[in-house]
Amino acid sequence: MASSSWPCFLLLLCVVTTLTINVRADQMAIYWGSHMENLNNADLRATCETKHFSHVSLAFLTNFGNGRTPRPDFGTVCDVETDGCKSLQEDINACQQLGVKVLLSIGGLDENKYTLASAQEANQLAAHIFDVYMSGNGIDGPLGRVKLDGVDFYVNDASTSAYWDVLAQDLKQLDENMILTASQGCSHSAGQADIPLYNALKTGLFSKVWPRFYDQTCSYNRRDTAAFEASVQSWATEFSDMDFYLGILANPDHKEKGFISPRELPGALKIARQHENFQGVMLWNRYLDVKFLEDGNRAPYSDLIYGIVNPSSNMRTRAGF
Repeated sequence: MASSSWPCFLLLLCVVTTLTINVRADQMAIYWGSHMENLNNADLRATCETKHFSHVSLAFLTNFGNGRTPRPDFGTVCDVETDGCKSLQEDINACQQLGVKVLLSIGGLDENKYTLASAQEANQLAAHIFDVYMSGNGIDGPLGRVKLDGVDFYVNDASTSAYWDVLAQDLKQLDENMILTASQGCSHSAGQADIPLYNALKTGLFSKVWPRFYDQTCSYNRRDTAAFEASVQSWATEFSDMDFYLGILANPDHKEKGFISPRELPGALKIARQHENFQGVMLWNRYLDVKFLEDGNRAPYSDLIYGIVNPSSNMRTRAGF
């Protein structure tokens, strides 16, 4: 009996192993801070402790350019002016100990609050970011004594395109291991310098790009996916040297502007997964993610889509791994 059942066990083991290997393990990134209000489980440490996210971008460092002094604005969760954001140091350390990469997102939703007027301003901003947030030299900055993992360029679509490439080059010269990521609206045609970060992305210094597929004509529409498919093709193929993520929105109030329900997300992922450099989704943002639960849904948006984005996690659960 034992000998006859042994080949069956081996066959089952091979099938399960093969399926596990072939399932793609995509990742999730999320923005934290801007447009934030205090909700249970929306704080930074709790965000990382979900173990859903490989990267968390603190939004935003803004108010720079034209002689202005860079200033972080993380929404209502803390007050930089009264040193209230220094308490985030412990949360940042906790996130990093969990293996989550914590990024400083620069720019923001209002392009009038930031710009780079010259190469010299780019040089100065790079030095400021490195010294205060990245150097690990014990500088007691707005976030306390931290060494973040990288910089995310969140540049609004109406921003100027000048000197972002200089900033990226300066940052990498200061620390070649610094992670650089970028977010733009998804409207882009391959080969066209039609986005502010185009020259910066062409430097080859960015490891990840997560275009925003919401509030755009290229947002996902399950009834007509042509514009979405064309945009995904442009981003994934032109910037094939970096990981490509879908930037999606956890706000069902934007159903007409690109919100993708958990039920519809597999359709969008099927298109994106045709490209080898597709790695997962970027979520805007943790406040809206948790608010999704507060508004009467059975879980935060990220909980509902985690198994869809990362199907291997579901398989391991079902198979008892």
